Amino acid sequence: MRRFLCKLLFVFFSFSTLSYAAQTKLPGNIALHIAKTHYLHPVRLLHPYLDYWHMKGPLAEKAALTSLQSRFAHVNECEQDNQADVVLLLEPHMFYNAQLRVFHAEYIVRAYTNSGEPITRIKKHAEQLGELGISPEFFIGKSYAKAMEAVVASLATDQAFLASLDKSQPIKAGEICKNLDLQPLEQLYY
Repeated sequence: MRRFLCKLLFVFFSFSTLSYAAQTKLPGNIALHIAKTHYLHPVRLLHPYLDYWHMKGPLAEKAALTSLQSRFAHVNECEQDNQADVVLLLEPHMFYNAQLRVFHAEYIVRAYTNSGEPITRIKKHAEQLGELGISPEFFIGKSYAKAMEAVVASLATDQAFLASLDKSQPIKAGEICKNLDLQPLEQLYY
């Protein structure tokens, strides 16, 4: 009988935490943008014996959309006729340490509204153990996901960002994203 009650309580608390997690999505409409240069120019991950080139944009976007959609109600890619409360500019970076066999992912995130100046700037870093020669895309994706989870946790507590989501003054995300593509990268050498 005692074992049955313990199992019943475990199931009850499991479902209650799942339903609570589903209800805690923050409101607001977010447009996600990654500069076109991250889709056009691959970066070489350093290794003495392997020659591996990584295109940062697709994997970074996949990790970002997954993490943001789990915490915020409306997250879309930045398109020409898209309306949003905030535009998030993501700048992904990837580095591989061949001696320690560690992938280092980094996101530099800036949030924009109509003002043209970023309302917040967040820089988060994550590490993932893995081999460059054995399924590197898997380890790269995991490191991007870890870094993006840290970014989402920071965004969920950033007062300026949350206040801009509450204003309900939609902006033309396409125009802002077009201008953001013209800005230089924040970190050129790492």
